[in-house]
Amino acid sequence: MPPLTLRKDYFQTDAMALLIALLVASFVVVFKFFTNLSVATTVLYVTLVLMSANVFSVKLVICVALACLSVLTFIFIVERDYLNTEAVGAYVRCIVSLSAITFLALRSKQLADTLRRNETYLVGAQRLSQVGSVGFRVDRSEIFWSAETARIFEYSVKETPSMLKILARTHPDDRHLVESVFDQVSHHEPRLEVEHRLQMPDGRIKYIHMIAHPLPAQHNGFEYVGAVMDVTAARKSEDALFQSQSQLAHVTRVTSLGELAASIAHEVNQPLAAIRTSGEACHRWLDRSEPDLGEVRTSLDRMISSSNRASEVIRRIRTLSRNGDPERQRESFNEIVSDTLALVQYELSRNHVKLRVELAVIPVHVGADRVQLQQVILNLIINACQAMTEVDPRTRILKIRTWVHNDDAILEVRDCGTGITAEALPSLFNPFFTTKADGLGMGLSICRSIIEFHDGRIWATSNQGEGAVFSIALPALKGEC
Repeated sequence: MPPLTLRKDYFQTDAMALLIALLVASFVVVFKFFTNLSVATTVLYVTLVLMSANVFSVKLVICVALACLSVLTFIFIVERDYLNTEAVGAYVRCIVSLSAITFLALRSKQLADTLRRNETYLVGAQRLSQVGSVGFRVDRSEIFWSAETARIFEYSVKETPSMLKILARTHPDDRHLVESVFDQVSHHEPRLEVEHRLQMPDGRIKYIHMIAHPLPAQHNGFEYVGAVMDVTAARKSEDALFQSQSQLAHVTRVTSLGELAASIAHEVNQPLAAIRTSGEACHRWLDRSEPDLGEVRTSLDRMISSSNRASEVIRRIRTLSRNGDPERQRESFNEIVSDTLALVQYELSRNHVKLRVELAVIPVHVGADRVQLQQVILNLIINACQAMTEVDPRTRILKIRTWVHNDDAILEVRDCGTGITAEALPSLFNPFFTTKADGLGMGLSICRSIIEFHDGRIWATSNQGEGAVFSIALPALKGEC
């Protein structure tokens, strides 16, 4: 609506309000002339001022009060009440009372207008931020919530909030979380915080985060006040980011397998060659005038063993190349390391790298996605081999060590390369940071994301010219078997 139209509407409204005030004032004058109840007339003046304070603007309330004072003074002069001492006293009392009532009415109106304005700002801010307010009265089992909280739970603002209404919207799998909050309320906990899902009547899922603290002043029982945030959009963004990271990790795994193509071919060709050799030997033992069935059986056993070895290599490759959501399960830390090392034996031999392995004597288990953890170890080993290409082949030693320290399973990958500069070390795990001429800078960043997903830590140390050490720490599971 154009500003001119708005000003016109406001002018029409003020004019109508002023007309109503004049009509009421006229009624007061007529009432005064046709009755002798001066007290009742004063009450009407006061009533008129109070009514106008609830309807009109501050400016119009002042106009109404001045009009009432003018009418009161006009009647006082017309009827010559100034000649009567008692009437003068009554007039002064009326003026003082009307002025006091007007002042209090104006003050009350200003406070009410400020409160309404603040409430409007609060409601608007809650709607924009998708954050509602909520309150709990422990002694009366009462719940209060704002209009935005009602909108988040998708209830009508007119509906009375209750625990049953909250539980009715709570996802069945998360009801225990909400019930635990109500239990904390009954025990007067100093802080309440919970994040859970809502299931709407049409099947939609929402995520909300609630934080509450007790009020400082507790006059009528224990009461909490808090905020309810709709974090559905943030959770969906996190899930989308997680899916993107999983896809990127899969691409990186496949790329790593491509870099290990020679090692994979060697690992598969070895058992295939053994199968062929055993098969030819089996033919020779059968072609004899008296077949040696014992040797034939031995050759067949070697063929079966070699085929199992080839199948195991293929299984490892297929496992690493599969694409799926990460699943953390109880896994042997040493077995994961050993299986990964089995895939890079030829790569180490081809690069003239001597391997030194020292695995923890006491078996340790971790909660991990086997494929993702193998990807991290594989990436660190490949990086270590590439870091030693510029040193004397006779000094290329890769040390792999695992141990347990402070309830953490530790893996250390130590190379004898040229090391990492002090300037590059702090940025090593940042996305797109690389020290290689043809690198993308995503390998170590993905490694860090995977380790953080497993609630672990990854870090690097280096003295330039003395090689680099990459370490991984994962929480060890209790109850080893």
